[in-house]
Amino acid sequence: MNAPADHDHLAPAVQLREVPDALIGALQTRFGTQCSTALAVREQHGRDESIFDVPPPAAVVFAESTQDVADAVTLAARHKVPVIPFGVGSSLEGHLLAIQGGISIDVSRMNQILSVNAEDLTVTVQPGITRKALNEAVKHEGLFFPIDPGADASIGG
Repeated sequence: MNAPADHDHLAPAVQLREVPDALIGALQTRFGTQCSTALAVREQHGRDESIFDVPPPAAVVFAESTQDVADAVTLAARHKVPVIPFGVGSSLEGHLLAIQGGISIDVSRMNQILSVNAEDLTVTVQPGITRKALNEAVKHEGLFFPIDPGADASIGG
């Protein structure tokens, strides 16, 4: 029987930065109900499929447009606060963990196909679309997205 593996040596170095109340206030003013500081929401956006356990982001912004993303990033940059994109939380390697603190930008509501060009074999999508939804939408054009990252991951985040 194998003993449980010790993964402590793999854990990312957590160096949390302070997330100023001024940033949280600015996000809440700009985004209203699209910004959450509820612990359950933050914890959902601070975990992925990896083995690592770190504190959740300080806030989650539910972006619905490119302008939403730009505004959230601009506000965070003014306060030198890290930004972590979040699609569906299917990362296996800890990519969405807030190891330096920060805010999460959830792009799952940005899930549209903007254009399909079967002749050029290109599709322009928003980052929240999932691999399965993309393949379902373009199969009638004879196209498919061949990369299979595991779970039904989103294209961005």
